[in-house]
Amino acid sequence: MVRRIRWLMGLRLVVVIIFLGSATFIQLKEEPPFSLAPLYFLIFLTFFFSLIFSLLLNRVRQLELFCYGQISCDLLLETGLVHYTGGLESGFSFIYIFSIIAAASLVRRRGALLVASASSILYGGLINLEFYGILPRIPLFGSKWSHQPGYAFFLVFVNIAAYFIVALLSSHLAERLRETGKKLEERSADLYDLQRLYRDVVANISSGLATMNRKGQIISFNQAAEAITGFSGRELIGKSWRESPFSRSEEMSGFFEANAPITPGISSEIQILRKDGAWVPIGMSLSCLRDGAGETVGLIAIFRDLTEIKKMEAQLRRADRLAAVGQLAAGIAHEIRNPLGAISSSLQLLKEEASVSGMEKNLLDIVLREAERLKLISGQLLDFVRPKFPPPGTVELNSLLEEMTFLLDRGTEQGSPARILIEKSPSPLYLRADPDQIRQVIWNISLNALEAMPEGGELKIRLSQPAGEDGFILMEFQDQGHGIPPEQLEHIFDPFFTTKEGGTGLGLSITQKIVDSLGGKIEVESRREGTFFRVFLSQDLAQERIPE
Repeated sequence: MVRRIRWLMGLRLVVVIIFLGSATFIQLKEEPPFSLAPLYFLIFLTFFFSLIFSLLLNRVRQLELFCYGQISCDLLLETGLVHYTGGLESGFSFIYIFSIIAAASLVRRRGALLVASASSILYGGLINLEFYGILPRIPLFGSKWSHQPGYAFFLVFVNIAAYFIVALLSSHLAERLRETGKKLEERSADLYDLQRLYRDVVANISSGLATMNRKGQIISFNQAAEAITGFSGRELIGKSWRESPFSRSEEMSGFFEANAPITPGISSEIQILRKDGAWVPIGMSLSCLRDGAGETVGLIAIFRDLTEIKKMEAQLRRADRLAAVGQLAAGIAHEIRNPLGAISSSLQLLKEEASVSGMEKNLLDIVLREAERLKLISGQLLDFVRPKFPPPGTVELNSLLEEMTFLLDRGTEQGSPARILIEKSPSPLYLRADPDQIRQVIWNISLNALEAMPEGGELKIRLSQPAGEDGFILMEFQDQGHGIPPEQLEHIFDPFFTTKEGGTGLGLSITQKIVDSLGGKIEVESRREGTFFRVFLSQDLAQERIPE
């Protein structure tokens, strides 16, 4: 309502300015047919009332009465204009129409009819007063009053009819316009709600969603897609799919470059390169993006990170292999240990014989050493298949890590050019576990990391309590080696899998078995810059205090 009142005030000023400019132009060019002094006075009154109304607009609460007050003033000014420009002969009898239209817009049909009635009364009364000489007529220059009563009645009737016709038509149009505006607002609100719902749904689905136009340019990229790929929507929107992580997709290549059809509902698996340089397996389903007419206007890609699924699959495959290998290894190890004991004893007796020469003694030493090595391997096999679970004690990990770092610095074969940096927890971390098993976990992972850096580097070991992992202690091992190739990464915990000359391939297998028995888990990431092991160990919260 306030906005429409301002429009009324603005329209009034525009009309007055037009009258003022016209009067000034006529006065400068030729003699006007009527005196301009009253016109200037009416224009001044119009500006004065507009100023008063503008000052009162923000203070008035009854806006409808305020509208009637403004329109009433306009009607009086319009009647004065008609009177001073010739009355019956005035060419401005149409000016009442502006007030009628304003009433139709502001106070609807009832108000328009009231204003049309008031205009008819004022105009008809003015003509009657002038016709019967009650009100002095102001004739136009050079004109004579020679109109018959019938003609005067006809002009009054025509103008009054016009006022009511304009009132009906303008109020009808105003009602239609108001209804249309209301429907448009409702549709706009519905559209806004629908757009917001679409944005919320797209933003909150767990799967990545990307849409591309027919040219292959990315036009949308949701939050899950950003989390999976590491790229923000602002970095990819507007770019070609060839510049995106999906550049290895053969289905996209066929669709955009060869117009190959897309079969909906079929999921493919590809490797994408994240922004941080890590390769991530994703399962992706493609479907055509169609408009309302059914025409293909682009492509929709829905994808999800398969990293965790791949890990679970690898664990299941590893468990199956371990079950089979375990049964075989247990039998072999058991059968080997007994003959090895007899062989070692016999060789020891032969070595103690005085008649054994120096060369023979050396050969016996070699055989004994290799027999001990076989015994060690068979022992590892049995530990792997049937691990020992000694009674758990209380382990303080900060001190244990410092002890193992000292041993690693001095215990690796021929020393290592790599440095070991440890970052201990600021507060003591206690764990319910066998200390020897924890030492074995640290030793196996650290030894592999040091051997992966033959040219030197840094092995960082960090102890902490991770956020969001209540009840767990985190040990992180990060080396600066050349990384583990993807085809080998999924096999590093398999028994007997090794890439080192002379290795048994049981170190990491035993490590994982120990961590699993403690209710923990191991996560591995490997890149060109090195390998990152995360060992989560389940913590008994009741043992967090320092033992007495």
